[in-house]
Amino acid sequence: MQLTFSLYSISGLLIMLGIGLCSLGIFQRWVYPHLRMRHEKAKMTGSQGLDPSWLTVSVKVVGLLILPTLGFLFGNLLLTSLNG
Repeated sequence: MQLTFSLYSISGLLIMLGIGLCSLGIFQRWVYPHLRMRHEKAKMTGSQGLDPSWLTVSVKVVGLLILPTLGFLFGNLLLTSLNG
């Protein structure tokens, strides 16, 4: 696999960045508030476990760093094979 800087690799980066931003928005809007509420309730009993902020950081890293990087690296390969 040869790393090339082309329109297809930039398109792959933008597509995967969009997917990452959408997944981050969904997580922040619907998943994180429930995790935080459960964590705050469990802090009263001392059985809270892992802080939800660790999960938030991992979702941000995947959505904003790893997915766009993979989109850039494999965008040229995938999008050129779709176009023929």
